[in-house]
Amino acid sequence: MAKAKKKYGLDTFNKGYSVDVKETYGDLIYLDTIASERFNYEDTETGAIYDSQAELDKEQPDKNLQKVENTHEIEHLYVQVYSEVQKDNMDIRVPLDFDDTKFNINDRVRLTGKVVARLQTGTKRVDVTTANGRTRQETVPDYYFTVSAEGLEKVSNQSATPAPQPPQSKEENQKK
Repeated sequence: MAKAKKKYGLDTFNKGYSVDVKETYGDLIYLDTIASERFNYEDTETGAIYDSQAELDKEQPDKNLQKVENTHEIEHLYVQVYSEVQKDNMDIRVPLDFDDTKFNINDRVRLTGKVVARLQTGTKRVDVTTANGRTRQETVPDYYFTVSAEGLEKVSNQSATPAPQPPQSKEENQKK
């Protein structure tokens, strides 16, 4: 029997598709650099540490036995840019050693190196109207993209043609 090849799914999508940055996002305008700090989520009853509040809530629903502590370690670094194609702000994940000192607000920038857009799954709460006209909240699947890049660089606003020179006075022309 022949083995069926998996063709679809998030892993296939995330491995197989590259991003045309210019077409997808257009011109990007630098806004800010944002650091995401790491938190520890501890069950004080058992001493177990979890990566997220959701994991801790599953194991320890009693908030009195939970301890959330900021480690002040930078876990992720994001550059916030405005995309003229998307007409929205975007958070682009960059390496932790990214140097933002050469960027100012409203600088035109472009993503450099490998740019990856990954489809992520999650959930969201939505209001659903029932047959009897009442509204209740349900948790439904949600999908969103995260974008990461190896770096960022300024885009020169100047054109390649030299700037026009002011006309010289007649006296200067006669001296030559």
